Amino acid sequence: MANGGAAPAGFFLSAVGAGRTRPNRLIVLAWIGAGFLVAGLAACGVGLLTA
Repeated sequence: MANGGAAPAGFFLSAVGAGRTRPNRLIVLAWIGAGFLVAGLAACGVGLLTA
């Protein structure tokens, strides 16, 4: 998995800081990680259906 750390890094880095009550802009890494997960799952499904 090439970008397996994007989602956990997004959750961790968006909460870094004293007194933070809302996530910062690094939460976008969580969405990028989810996109890679969906793309990988779709590629795996297509590969299984065509095999």
